[in-house]
Amino acid sequence: MRIAAPVVTGIAMAATVGAGATAELGAMRISEEIDALEVMGIKSISFLATTRIMAGLVVIIPLYALAMIMSFLSPQITTTVLYGQSNGTYEHYFRTFLRPDDVFWSFLEAILITAVVMITHCFYGYNAGGGPVGVGEAVGRSMRFSLVSVQVVVLAAALALYGVNPNFALTV
Repeated sequence: MRIAAPVVTGIAMAATVGAGATAELGAMRISEEIDALEVMGIKSISFLATTRIMAGLVVIIPLYALAMIMSFLSPQITTTVLYGQSNGTYEHYFRTFLRPDDVFWSFLEAILITAVVMITHCFYGYNAGGGPVGVGEAVGRSMRFSLVSVQVVVLAAALALYGVNPNFALTV
């Protein structure tokens, strides 16, 4: 939950919402819709990119909450039904090892990762050029960059939040 859930969330956001934003903004760029907004006197970057970034930040909270609930229920069902352990045993260890501040920091990591992913994808989509091929290349570049940035952000957050804990190690 500390590291895996924010990583999966970041990858999912990059692959779905982020790639869609890149493709949409890139298509608007090559069809000169962004140029038309600028001719009309509308600041296109704030009008187009900011709304997509804010939408990503708004949508991640309920989606991540639902993912956290499912990540708590699925091991409980597996432990009690498949392995035959009592529900009380599972609840004891669940409450012993799950710290509420870990859940809070996990939510903040997911929000930070979403911000980085959406900013990356909006940048690449806004600056796309070269026709439909250029839009496809922009989507590919934005995906590669955002997948790496998700890992870097999670690593930095994990070291900042849990690096002083003697029970935390990033070794395999």
